[in-house]
This record gives sequence, C-alpha cells and structure tokens, in this order.
Amino acid sequence: MPLRVRLIALIGLMLLASLACGSVLVGWHAASSVRTELRAALDVGANTIRNGLGELVHPDDGADELRHLVSTFNGNRHVRATLLDARDQPLAASVLFVPTQQVPGWFRRLIGREPGAIRLAVSPAAEGGGAIVLQADPINEIGEVWAASRDAVLVLAGFALLSALLICAIIGRALRPLENLSSAFEQIGKGDYHGRLPERGPPELTRLARGFNLMTQRLATAAAQNRRLNERLLTLQAEERAELARDLHDEIGPLLFAVGMTAATIERCAGSDRVGDIPTHVRSIHDAVGRVQRHVRAILGRLRPIPAIGLDAAIARLAAFWQSRRPDIAFAVDVSVDEDRIGDDLKDTIYRVVQEAVSNAIRHGNPSCVEIAIAHGDADGIRVEVADDGIGMATDEMAVRGPARLGLIGMRERVMAAAGSLSIQHGRNGRGLALVATLPCLNVRQSQHADAAE
Repeated sequence: MPLRVRLIALIGLMLLASLACGSVLVGWHAASSVRTELRAALDVGANTIRNGLGELVHPDDGADELRHLVSTFNGNRHVRATLLDARDQPLAASVLFVPTQQVPGWFRRLIGREPGAIRLAVSPAAEGGGAIVLQADPINEIGEVWAASRDAVLVLAGFALLSALLICAIIGRALRPLENLSSAFEQIGKGDYHGRLPERGPPELTRLARGFNLMTQRLATAAAQNRRLNERLLTLQAEERAELARDLHDEIGPLLFAVGMTAATIERCAGSDRVGDIPTHVRSIHDAVGRVQRHVRAILGRLRPIPAIGLDAAIARLAAFWQSRRPDIAFAVDVSVDEDRIGDDLKDTIYRVVQEAVSNAIRHGNPSCVEIAIAHGDADGIRVEVADDGIGMATDEMAVRGPARLGLIGMRERVMAAAGSLSIQHGRNGRGLALVATLPCLNVRQSQHADAAE
C-alpha cells in the first residue's frame, strides 16, 4: 500500500474516532441536560401547586379552584398536571405544548428517560379532589437538545471533513518530493544518471535533494569515465593484438616457414643419395625451433611479465624494449623494493603504471632521458616515480581528466583500486614531467603484525 494512502487512512481513522467520541460526549450531555431540566420543571411545578393549595380562597368551592390551578399548566413545555378524585379518577388535566421539532425515534429512546412523577395530596377541606399528580414529559426538551446535538455533530463532521481534505492536500504536497525521488531512483536503476531534483522545500528535503544531485553527478562522471576506459581498453587490446600479429608474422612466421622448407629438403635427401646431408638439416630445424621457443617466451613474458620473471626484471625488460626502438632516449631504472613482501596484484599495478607512464612520456613528451624509480616510501608504502626531461605541460593541464588523458585516467583507476594516490608534477629543474604514484604495501603491514604477534 502506498505511503500516502497509509497516512490518509490512519488520519481518517483518527478523525472518525474523534467524531465518534465527540458524538458520544454530545449525547451524554444531551441526556444529562434533559434529566436536569425535567427535574427542575417538576420542582417548579410542585412549588406552584403547593402555593396554589395554600391560597385557596373558597374551600367550599374547591373543585373549581383546583381545576383552575391545574389549567395554569396548559401550554407548559415539560410538566403535565392531573387532578384526581378520592378514588384516583382523573377529574381534569393540563395540555402540554405541542412540539414542533420532529425527533428521530432512536434519539428519543436514547435520551428520553422518564424522570418520574410527583403526587401532591389536596387538603381535606377542599372538596372535589383527592390529589394533583405532576408528570414530566421530555418530548419538548428532547426536541431542543436534538437540534443542538445535531448541529454540534454536523459541526464536528464538517470540521473532520475539512481537516481530512486539508491533510490530504498537505500530505500530497509533502510527499511529492519523495515521489520525485522515487522516480529519479528508478531512472538511475535504468542507467540514466542525468536526473535532477529541485532543491527547494523544507531543509531536510533540500539536503536530501542536494545529496541526490551530487550522487547522480558523480555517478554520471563515473559512468562517462568507465565508457572512456572501456574504449581505451578496446583500443589497447586492438593494439596489443596487432603487435602480436606483427611478431608472429615477422618473427615466428619465417622460422616456421624455414622449418617447413628444411623438412621438405630432408624428405628429398632421404629419397636420394644425399642422406649424409640430413643431420645438417636436422640441426637447422633444431635451431629454428629454439628461436621460435625464445620468441614465444618473449611474447608470454610481455603479456604476463610479473609471474614469469618478477617486477625488477619486467621493468628492465620494458626499458630494454623501448631502448631498442628509441635508441636516442636514455633509460635509468632503479627498483629497490623487497619483491618477496609485495603481492602479485600490487606488482602488476606497479608494472602497468610504469608501462603507461613510459609510453606517455615517449609518445607525447619528446624526452632525451626517462628515469624509473620504485622504492619503499613513507608508512611502509611503495613510491613509484617516472620522470622525463621532455617538453612537459602547463600547470592547469596536469589534471588527470579529459578525453586526451585516458591513459592517466586508467592509471588513476588502478591506483585508486589499490587504495593509493596518483599525482603529476613538474620534472627536475622545471623540465618535463614526473608521475608519482604512492601505493600502500599491505603485505608489509601484515608481516609486521605477524612478527609482533610472534
């Protein structure tokens, strides 16, 4: 059930309960008012009868005066007077005021409880009468309290209805930002990170909208970076495949062709009188196969350098690779870390950062010297620095962002995944650039904790 419906239903039940309690209270007050009014009317009527009996002027003609006394109650709204003879037979009775207010039967039964009667004996000196009975009739009083109670209940019902409508409007307005937030989250679930919420309303909702907008902005930025990184990854895969294809075609292809040709020559020699030349051709095949194996190992080492030869040797081989292609650039490598205390994942991160940094320096920096330094830094971390003396870049261009910095973004993502940091600085003496990565060496910390435990 939606939250709005739940709130409205709960508040509606509370209003109905309040209306019911108010109706019960109105009915109780109405019944109490009727009983009090009728008791007061009976007391007033009794006093009137007593005063009248005490003022009889002609006791011999008492019957007429008693009838006259009873007739004074004609038109009374609450009390009916009846004159009884000595045998309790009615001689005369007053007439009540005819009620004009129609009262529902259920209300009359709920409120109209007879308060009883008062019997007043007539003096023996007065002939023609035995007693006067005063009987309260609640019909007129019930009509009055019915009108008042009905109006009170209608006022309560109107107030409850108005309150319900006002509360529905307030709840709808208050929950509209939450509905917008729910819709925005649905859009995020569909991969759309460009939704924004208006930052207005109460302070709590304003902070919520501001936090949501900041979250979507960061998600959109991360999604854009992921797309660029995926494009970069596909480009790197294509370049690596093209390089492998060139190596296979230029290096291994001719050797395999030579092996095939030599095998064909051996076959011809075996069918002729040149059998003595076969050992020479076999040695040629062995040499070619050995060269193929070395090339395959070199390719495997380039694809997975760390497990194959270790971090120091992999960095040295990377420098030698570029040295062979750019003999005009001098490379200086200094790897002074204890590889046994560094995990393979961290070694791979260090290698890939150095690989990308050297590639960027050579492609964009036009350097004459590239220095690679890997050493233990502060707080048992690893500091990786790749510096060149190339053309460098302006300070405001050193941010690791933008389409032209995809390689730097990839390095930053790798370093951040390892809980490290990456920065670009000016090189030594203000020339070139220096890329500095600081990585936490978790294995060192774990070893220290283990040594302390021992």
